[in-house]
Amino acid sequence: MGRVPSAVAGAAAAAAVLAAVAVAPALALPTTTTTTTTTTHYQRPSVDVPSVSPSTIGNRRNCGHSTTATISTGTHGKVNTVTFRVQVAGRTETLSAGGSGSRWQAVLDGESFGSDHGSGTVWADASGPGGTAQSGSTNFTVADCPA
Repeated sequence: MGRVPSAVAGAAAAAAVLAAVAVAPALALPTTTTTTTTTTHYQRPSVDVPSVSPSTIGNRRNCGHSTTATISTGTHGKVNTVTFRVQVAGRTETLSAGGSGSRWQAVLDGESFGSDHGSGTVWADASGPGGTAQSGSTNFTVADCPA
């Protein structure tokens, strides 16, 4: 009977050693954490030459011409804002465009030029996360409507 307890004790000791050997590598392995950062790079936007409709407006009411015109343009790329710069007789006005995506527009009021009249020029400026862009120009006419 003296052998049974030592065989049981030996088997228990062997099982404890095997369990320790099996667990030890798991405890010794390093833990690795990976973090990925994605950066979006936007290309510089572009903006089309604006159009003005109608192409002739009056600087006062009741003179045979509409006093307002719609200025519109298209954009390409990510654009947050578009402004139109309008110049008549050396005087420049800036109009904020409404819209989103690729179509933008603003209303030009001919009465805002007072008695100034003649040929006018419009440019569009677009800005977005990739920078700013300026269009080519287009022309329109502010007709003189005597008071």
